[in-house]
Amino acid sequence: MSKTIRVFSVLSLLLWNLNGFSQVVYPDFGMWNTISIEKKLNKKISVSIDEEFRLKENLSRINLFYTNLGVNYKFSKKLKAALIYRNTQKNADARGYDIKHRIMIDIIYKEKLSKKFNLTFRQRFQFENENIFSSNDGKYIESFLRSKFDLSYNITKKIKTSLSEELRFQLHDPRNDETDYGLRRFRHCLGIDYDISSKSTMGAYYLIQNEITTYKPNELYIFGLQYSFQL
Repeated sequence: MSKTIRVFSVLSLLLWNLNGFSQVVYPDFGMWNTISIEKKLNKKISVSIDEEFRLKENLSRINLFYTNLGVNYKFSKKLKAALIYRNTQKNADARGYDIKHRIMIDIIYKEKLSKKFNLTFRQRFQFENENIFSSNDGKYIESFLRSKFDLSYNITKKIKTSLSEELRFQLHDPRNDETDYGLRRFRHCLGIDYDISSKSTMGAYYLIQNEITTYKPNELYIFGLQYSFQL
């Protein structure tokens, strides 16, 4: 187990510094706030809804709102899958808000390393377009592969901390043939969760997002709050 943790830590440090090889970046501080509700239909199937509100430009402006609607299927204690639809309203300044539609397919595997440590791997296939009815861009679908590793540690029965790394790969960009595919973004995240009860959890996290090989790459520093509840 200790070897797994060491490998994960080294990987995290390498990914943290990979973006430093190239471009001028544009830093920003933001805040993400999320509420999640889940309802179990039976032992294997559950449905969920998430609402998130984001601020940008040092908390001075609204960035976006989104709603997730998901169906989750549990194959076993270690393996589950999810199908998620996301509707995003993103601030586009003078244009008002752009509407984005996203489909996500998640495969999630969780391994218990010890009584205290758990390692989770999530593979996400993502398909997205925007302004379907009001723009030519709506004809095009972008696709991504997002791989996330999460190492969590149970401090007590109610409190746990986690360290995660996510890599986002562009699989298809129909608007730009020259950069149609490749690694586009890293996310490094440190979080803490507190179980208020058996059905509700409150969490906080600090996230750094690095964009690479994109036009005007952003470097985001995010403080996040999240609350989840099971019906």
